[in-house]
Amino acid sequence: MSASSSTKTLATLAGKWKLNKSLSADVASILALQGTSLLIRKAISTASVTLSISQPHANEYRIDQTATAASIPGTTEQYILDGEWRTNHDAFFGKVKGRSLWISLEEAKAKGEGSGWDEGCDDGNLVLAEGGSSDGKWEAWRIWGFEEIEGERRFVQRIRVWNQEGEEVRGKMVYDFVG
Repeated sequence: MSASSSTKTLATLAGKWKLNKSLSADVASILALQGTSLLIRKAISTASVTLSISQPHANEYRIDQTATAASIPGTTEQYILDGEWRTNHDAFFGKVKGRSLWISLEEAKAKGEGSGWDEGCDDGNLVLAEGGSSDGKWEAWRIWGFEEIEGERRFVQRIRVWNQEGEEVRGKMVYDFVG
């Protein structure tokens, strides 16, 4: 299993990516802040999580996420990088709103996430996916890119989630390319 092919970029992200739990944040604390039940959090924490990413168009990603544990349903997310806000019904979170767009390293820096990225990749651009629950109970963003971790170039999603009470969790999800 390779960390990620040196030829992969955000523009050529299609393929299967497996969550590297030993290098990633504990997803349970992120899900807790989003109101996910304890049972689901425990099941996902023990599951093997895989992203199957396709790119129907240049600025569009379709991500089928599977978690191989108990009977957790998979989810499908669509990211169109045009900055338009959309609503969706998510199996875990209910009605959500979100948008996706390309951002620069400077824009990532303004969110406190400007360092450590592979700046040569995608002309220094990253993907920002942001949104939250339609009722406003929590909001989140994920910044996608590549960075070097333990001597290998890896696909990462840096995550920030916060709620109405002012609680905040940040984490990093690190993925290995598996085909």
